[in-house]
Amino acid sequence: MGRKILAWIAGLALVLIFMTAVSPDLVRGYVFSEEPRSSGQRVYDTYCIGCHGADGRGVGEAAQFLNPKPRNFVDGDFKFFHFNEPGPLPSDQSLQITIRNGLPGSAMPAFALLTDQEIKDVTTYIKNFRAGGWVQPEPIQAAAGPVQIEGATGEDLFMNAGCNACHQLDALGTVGGVGPSLNGVGSRLTVDEIAQSIREPNAVLAAVCPAGPCPPNVMPQNFAERLSADQIDTLAQFLSEQK
Repeated sequence: MGRKILAWIAGLALVLIFMTAVSPDLVRGYVFSEEPRSSGQRVYDTYCIGCHGADGRGVGEAAQFLNPKPRNFVDGDFKFFHFNEPGPLPSDQSLQITIRNGLPGSAMPAFALLTDQEIKDVTTYIKNFRAGGWVQPEPIQAAAGPVQIEGATGEDLFMNAGCNACHQLDALGTVGGVGPSLNGVGSRLTVDEIAQSIREPNAVLAAVCPAGPCPPNVMPQNFAERLSADQIDTLAQFLSEQK
């Protein structure tokens, strides 16, 4: 009986040694101790720390080789507001879109492999770096009405409405990276269909976006309120000429 027990212990030891060699994280997390890091920190330490640094200041080991430099989450300025937030800090949804789709023209890649929950968790972790806390901007009072977009030409309206932040359009030198490319959009959609996609973004969803299938509700839903009917027609006509 004693030999059987010793043999069983020896076998268990060999299994643990094998598991440690194959997957140290598995043994540490499930055999010896529970993972002390939050899900958000695990994602950050795995994918973000090399560029953004352990302290979130954008000075990770790879930062010296990058241009533009990684975002400083502690006290740096934020640049991408996918839902026309008033700033100076983006909404959680904007941060999640940036993480999911990356930023073309920079070293920030898309992280399509992350689950929705992992993206939410790492968003929360990133926000905790902010000096003074993550202070959400005061909401715009509904009585004030939506901010009207200025511009008389299709080119001006495209830029002033923020289309350049999400859509690639070589004619205006925009790289986008969130929404579908608008190069040649006039060959795919009629001017009426383009106008409808501005007024009702979910009515005409492109099949493919840079990070995969185009999801609904990413494009701002209030352009019909922020642009006049003439401005929408002008912008649609301009885009219909991109062939």
